[in-house]
Amino acid sequence: MAEAENFYQNFFASLVDGVLVISADLRVTKVNQAAEEIFQRSRSSFEGESLSKLFPDQPNLIDKARQSITTGASYHHVEGIGYNKSTNGRFPVNLTFSPFMKGDHKNTAGIILIQDTSLLKELQENSQQTENLSTLSILTTGMAHEIRNPLSGIRGSAQLLLKELKNNDHRKYMEIVIEEVDRINRLIKKMINLTHPILNDFKPTNIHEVLEEIITLEKETLKKKEGTFVQIYDPSIPTIKANKDELKQVFLNLVKNAVEASSKGGRVQISTQYNNNYTFREKQNTLSQHNIVIKITDYGLGMDNSTMKKLFTPFFSTKKRGTGLGMAVSLKIIENHNGTIKVTSEKNIGTVIQVFLPIHK
Repeated sequence: MAEAENFYQNFFASLVDGVLVISADLRVTKVNQAAEEIFQRSRSSFEGESLSKLFPDQPNLIDKARQSITTGASYHHVEGIGYNKSTNGRFPVNLTFSPFMKGDHKNTAGIILIQDTSLLKELQENSQQTENLSTLSILTTGMAHEIRNPLSGIRGSAQLLLKELKNNDHRKYMEIVIEEVDRINRLIKKMINLTHPILNDFKPTNIHEVLEEIITLEKETLKKKEGTFVQIYDPSIPTIKANKDELKQVFLNLVKNAVEASSKGGRVQISTQYNNNYTFREKQNTLSQHNIVIKITDYGLGMDNSTMKKLFTPFFSTKKRGTGLGMAVSLKIIENHNGTIKVTSEKNIGTVIQVFLPIHK
C-alpha cells in the first residue's frame, strides 16, 4: 500500500503540466510542482485558494470546473488567462477539466490540467511577422525594377525643365516634383532592404556607444518637447558581434518613435541588462545563449491591441507621413543578428520595446 502511494505521489510530481485538485466548492486542495512554477507561488499558498482567484473574471471557466464535478463531464482545450499574484501579471493557458473519480464512483472533486501557452503565443506572433515580410519580398522584387526606371526618367526630365523655367512659381512646382520623386526612391530602397539578404559584416560592437550616438542625434528633438533621456546601463555587458551600422538604423528608428510618442515634459528611458532568462536557439545550434536586452520606454499615448498586432506589418503606420517600413526593417535586422524584438504597450500609459541580442559564448 505504501509503495503504491509513493508511486502515485512521484507520478503526480513528475508531470510537466500543472495539476490542480479542487474540492466541490472549487477550492484548491492539492497542486504539483509544475503548477507552482506556472503560477510562481509556493504549494502552501495554494491551499484553500478559490479557483476564481487563480482565473479571475472568467465565469465560463468556473462553470466548466463546477459542471465537471457535478455531471462527470470532461472539457478539453479550454483557453483561459491565469493570474500571477506575485507579479500582478496575467498569462495565457490551455486547460483540461476532469472529474476526480473515487472508488464509489462519486464525484466530489475535480482535476485541472494546465499548460502555460505564453511561448506558443509568442512563436505564433513571430511566425506571422516573418510571413508578412515574406509576402512583401515577393511583391517588392517585381515592383522595384518597374517603378525605378520610369522614376529616373521623370527626375531627369524635371531637372532639365527646371533649368529652362524662369517663372518662380513654376520652378517651385518643379522642385516639388523632384522632391516627391526622391521620396518615392527612398521608399523603394527601404522595400529593397527587406528583400535583399543582409551582409553578415559582424564586428565587436559596444552597444552603449551605439545608443549614445543615437541619443546625441535625438536629444534636441526631445528637448523641444521639454523632455529628457534617462539612461540606465549595465556596466557588465560585454561587446557583441554585430553590424554597427545596421544596429544604429534599428535604434535610431526605435528611439525616434519613442521621442515622437512622448508627451510634453515626458521622458524616454533607455536601459541595458545582461540577461539569461530569454533563450535563443539557432537552426543548427541547440545550445542556449546568454543575451543582452536593450529596453526603450516612453510614457506617451501607448497603443491598443489592434495597433500592436499590425506593428510589424509592412506599410502600416500611425504617422501621417510614415512609410510603415521602419519596424519591419528593424525586425529583419535584429532577426539577422539572431535576436528578437518584444513590444508591450498600454493605452495612455506608454510603450516598452525590448530588443534581445545574443552573446555567443
